[in-house]
Amino acid sequence: MAQVYAAKYLAKAALSAPRDMVNSVVAKYKALHPTVFIFHCTFVCDARCEMCSNWTRGNRKEDMTLDQIRAAFASPLWKNIENASLSGGEPTTRNDMVEICEAMIDSFPKLRKLTINTTGLTPHRAIPMLTKVVELCNARNVIFSMRVSIDGVGEMHGEVRNVRKAFEKAGKTITAMQELQKQYRFNFGISSTIFSQNLEDAENILAWSKKEKLDIVFNMVRFTDAMLGNAELEGKLRPMGKEEQRMRQFFLDRVRQDPILDGQNYIYMHYADMITNGYHRTAPCPFQTQGVMLNPNGDLFFCENSDVMGNVTTEDAESIYFRDDSLAHRREIRDHKCPTCLSPCQMNVAAIKQVVPYARFLVRASIERHRAEPTPPPVPPATPPSVAGPI
Repeated sequence: MAQVYAAKYLAKAALSAPRDMVNSVVAKYKALHPTVFIFHCTFVCDARCEMCSNWTRGNRKEDMTLDQIRAAFASPLWKNIENASLSGGEPTTRNDMVEICEAMIDSFPKLRKLTINTTGLTPHRAIPMLTKVVELCNARNVIFSMRVSIDGVGEMHGEVRNVRKAFEKAGKTITAMQELQKQYRFNFGISSTIFSQNLEDAENILAWSKKEKLDIVFNMVRFTDAMLGNAELEGKLRPMGKEEQRMRQFFLDRVRQDPILDGQNYIYMHYADMITNGYHRTAPCPFQTQGVMLNPNGDLFFCENSDVMGNVTTEDAESIYFRDDSLAHRREIRDHKCPTCLSPCQMNVAAIKQVVPYARFLVRASIERHRAEPTPPPVPPATPPSVAGPI
């Protein structure tokens, strides 16, 4: 099923390749309508994660209503959105999450992929809602992808999430989604954020995911107020010294050991390189020219390093996005924030849209895999049989 999903996604991506190449050139000279979008539909969450502070600012009264969301999506800004993600907080805490997904599909005529990230910690609520979204996307010919967050095996996950029996609860959602894959085509797996607290459990997470036949994405912890509200946690949670080098080795091992065409290896190589070079980013990012994010209260911003540009409940989203001060702010982000940004958001989309960086990665990955291959011991030359001479 995963192979079918990958083939379907690559086929759709290939159809847009000529347009992507043109857009990458045009974007150097004029602002484009966004093609990638992340919507934090609520900051309300059923977890209290150590590495994320969004749950501290969850306020259902400030979340846009479904009518406000539909009105905001009526703007022409969204006409070219191809990849959309629903995130939080925890999206399934909204009773209207399925309707939000439907509004996105209805409002984004070029949408080809919808992604949801979930804690999976409330399976009795999450499973029915996620099932409906899977059914909706299959009916509307939209590729659907979802991941359940797992940041440790057993008790470690509960310690990171500060939720009792978190691993068992998330496991129920995981099992249900694996069963659902027998009926519908969609991409499913788990994601794990690695930081100082759970770094030693990374290998356990990897081994468990392989045992359960789960696709896994590892993310390196990052600190940003706009998206995670956690900038003040950097001094406490960022791996340093030996921990940092251990993390680099972990990501390099993924590149060396996992299939070379695994899209996540592109991100893992990026992480390892940034640790080595003092956090100088070399990987492309679609949010530099073709991305936008939306917060639960309607605040619109370019990316997780961006200031708020305006609010879609009081002003048309397209007008906010294209006005002069917004575009000047984007240039400021590119000059001062992008060079050290750790964000992996939609990086694989950037790889598809910018072929040359991905080709360079494939060369690098091949070299790393060759380095990792053990050199066989030299074979001693065969000893010729002795010939018995006359005594």
